[in-house]
Amino acid sequence: MKNHPPEELVHKYNLGICSEEERALVESWHLKEISDATELPSTKDIWNAHKRIKKALAVQTGNKNKSPNPIRLWIRLSGIAGAIFIISIIAFLYLKSKTTPATINHSTAAKNDILPGSFKAVLTLSTGQKITLNKKYSGLIAKQGKTSIRKTIDGNLIYDHHSPGEEPQMMNTLETPPGGEYQLTLPDGTKVWLNAGSLLTYPTFFNNKERKVELKGEAYFEVTRNVKSPFKVVSKNQVVEVLGTHFNILAYPNEEKNKTTLLEGSIRISSGKAKKKLKPGQEAIITTSTNQDILLEPADLEKNIAWKNGEFIFKGEDLKNIMKQISRWYNVEIVYQGKYDQTKYWGAISRTKNISAVLNMLRATGKVNFKIEERRVTVMN
Repeated sequence: MKNHPPEELVHKYNLGICSEEERALVESWHLKEISDATELPSTKDIWNAHKRIKKALAVQTGNKNKSPNPIRLWIRLSGIAGAIFIISIIAFLYLKSKTTPATINHSTAAKNDILPGSFKAVLTLSTGQKITLNKKYSGLIAKQGKTSIRKTIDGNLIYDHHSPGEEPQMMNTLETPPGGEYQLTLPDGTKVWLNAGSLLTYPTFFNNKERKVELKGEAYFEVTRNVKSPFKVVSKNQVVEVLGTHFNILAYPNEEKNKTTLLEGSIRISSGKAKKKLKPGQEAIITTSTNQDILLEPADLEKNIAWKNGEFIFKGEDLKNIMKQISRWYNVEIVYQGKYDQTKYWGAISRTKNISAVLNMLRATGKVNFKIEERRVTVMN
């Protein structure tokens, strides 16, 4: 196995003493190993793996009835026995589709295939100047007052503020297009991962009273702790306030719901008159059309931050929600032909794969088909 997590991290996971973020990392790695498999495991192997996962989960949660099924992709069925049986069938169909032309026309797929997203964004300075960011260059790219802005070769924009003296704040904007993602280190050391089709507005340095940024889209934050200066994220219909913590916000303009997921620390979220405090492992959901209340639920951390870890992870996902993610990451238009499919999909695959690999995974269920024409994907049932 390549690029596996450190042995001590796996040991912590098995003992149930790792952090929520570490747990999500180990489980994401495990799903990737399954998705990269080239040989079909026997039913006995699958069953033994299932029992090992169930035992490990019982150690963490004390609940032996909860058990993730070690499966590449399946349609939701009731009962463990049914799920274990379907594992062999679906795994066979999917792995077979990777090596034979039974499910797709490979020449057509290769001709019409679309590459995955990459590190790219546009930085807009306070002067209105726009700087295109990609992998072609690194080093110092701009100065805003006493703040230097530099970029690394691997897609990280870093702000260095050299003086705490008085000066006017300047606002910058970092925007990722569909098919792009980028990482940002703010002047206080806070790290931000920006997903595709997102926009973050922020000052070139923070004053002592407040650290505030504005988000459209999706971003993961690792906020540097400062008890004297709260960190606020303003997004569609909500404000999230923290002192120092790790969390993810999904707030795209075309989404019906905002989702804020907390991994470490604590955050306060407000929407209108409603206010709630989150604990690690919870997510806050706000239906933006009604904007009446904040619903707190247990969060699926592995799924909610999968994009940051370079993965698509679907667990009981509606096809339209899946296609929204595909549209953003591959920068394609989605068109539906025929009756809308209500099937719930489960699966995992790397975001570094071409679009055909993701569509083939969904196609392997036999419930849906796709046609790629330039940057348009037609969904056919």
